[in-house]
Amino acid sequence: MMETIYTFNGRDITMNICVQIRAVVKIIQKELNLPFEEATGLFYNSQTYKTLQNTENALWAESPEYIADQYFAESK
Repeated sequence: MMETIYTFNGRDITMNICVQIRAVVKIIQKELNLPFEEATGLFYNSQTYKTLQNTENALWAESPEYIADQYFAESK
């Protein structure tokens, strides 16, 4: 059983966040032609990832493409 890390309105959304992170990292990986591990590190060290962790702003509910666009805008 996975530990509850992220909640929104009292609901466990940990799996939703994990799926989003994986999808965003895959977009970063493809766009920048990087290995998965390197793309993951870049995303985990970004302001976009910090924003995603604050579940109250509901960034997690956006599409992975939208979140990746936020990441790319931040890293320009």
